[in-house]
Amino acid sequence: MSITKKHLLLDFELELDFSLIGISSPLRDYRLSHFIFKHTGLELVRGKENYIDHKGYLKDKDKDEMDYHIVFERTKQKKTSKYHYTIYRCCDENFEFEYYLINNRSIEGGILIPELPNFDYFFMAKHFIDPEDLRNLLEDIKTIQEVLLVKELDPTALKSNENLIF
Repeated sequence: MSITKKHLLLDFELELDFSLIGISSPLRDYRLSHFIFKHTGLELVRGKENYIDHKGYLKDKDKDEMDYHIVFERTKQKKTSKYHYTIYRCCDENFEFEYYLINNRSIEGGILIPELPNFDYFFMAKHFIDPEDLRNLLEDIKTIQEVLLVKELDPTALKSNENLIF
């Protein structure tokens, strides 16, 4: 009896349904989120998601999973490393808009988007955002004195864009 091996090749594209802004600033993440609130009115709170679900019940999830954006990376030695990136969010109740400020450097020292090490943070606007609103958001963030660089980025052009999916 001979066994034949079959290979299945999966080819899919990531759905990158967000606008991405790179920010360079020496500010700590909590200070930057404070200044973003002062300049844009977007009140960012710490954590990827709320501990309580839409029905008022405590979520049955790991606290780290709700507090951080976690990325697993496999090294050449087949060892898997876990990186915790601080994240701040501003979402409405129906999730019609979602904004996230993500640190490009993890607590452990990893880099979220290795091809863009000069950006300290990434600001994501999930779902559709009007081009004029995005331009106004960029301009408002640029007015923060401690922000050195603000640039709109194309997430599809990034080699490690899968690190931004959550």
